Amino acid sequence: MSFNILAFGDVIGRPGRDALEQALESIKSSHKVDFIIVNGENAAGGFGLTRKIFDQFIGPMEIDCVTTGNHWMDKREIYDFMDHERLVLPGNMSNVDDQKQGWRIIRSRSGVNVAVINLLGKIFMIGDNRSPYDTVEKILSRIPPSVKIRVVDMHAEATSEKQGMAHLVSGQVSVVYGTHSHVPTADLRILKDFTGYVTDLGMTGGYDSVIGMDANAAVRRMRTGVKKDFEPAKGNPLSYACLFEIDENSGACTRVERLRFPMDRG
Repeated sequence: MSFNILAFGDVIGRPGRDALEQALESIKSSHKVDFIIVNGENAAGGFGLTRKIFDQFIGPMEIDCVTTGNHWMDKREIYDFMDHERLVLPGNMSNVDDQKQGWRIIRSRSGVNVAVINLLGKIFMIGDNRSPYDTVEKILSRIPPSVKIRVVDMHAEATSEKQGMAHLVSGQVSVVYGTHSHVPTADLRILKDFTGYVTDLGMTGGYDSVIGMDANAAVRRMRTGVKKDFEPAKGNPLSYACLFEIDENSGACTRVERLRFPMDRG
């Protein structure tokens, strides 16, 4: 029996949240979706996640799990709900003290358990972060064998780290996908051990931008180093995602589909 996981990369501010909400309505009417994962680390003004937005995700939007990344703590209020069972932090990040916060086992609405793991790359990342490879091995050793469906969100700058992670855990997890670079890649595939993979899901937000932020402000910052008027872009809002078809009994990925939804402004 197939189990379909819908995964969205970084959602950028209100433009991204609005595009996501509309995309979910369209996808649910046209595809069978059993479990939805969204990376929410940029959902609040482009930096961090608030409780109000998180509650919208897991409430009205019916998102099953919210992963994060290097901006997970940019809104300090997240410390009040960081232990929520549907929120996953990058388990190897230097400011995440408990490795248990880097993975969750979440029961889908149909009663299937899904393990979601969130990791951070080391290359070009700030902080003395622990090895994502050592961390994932420790986490996998703690997931019960009965949980067949396992997903890894590898939040990393370097494409090589994302691919390295996929090959390390191939055959042990159902899906590995990359987030963080905000640019959708076209290399979706199924590895030889039936692990679905894509280097980056892409962002959900304004694509008339520099990785989701106002283009003029972003270029000015690159030229001068001054961070001024740095806010999410509104132009050309798009939702990018991937749909992974998983065999419920074995956890093997049997199909990967790239989805793209422009926002209808009515």
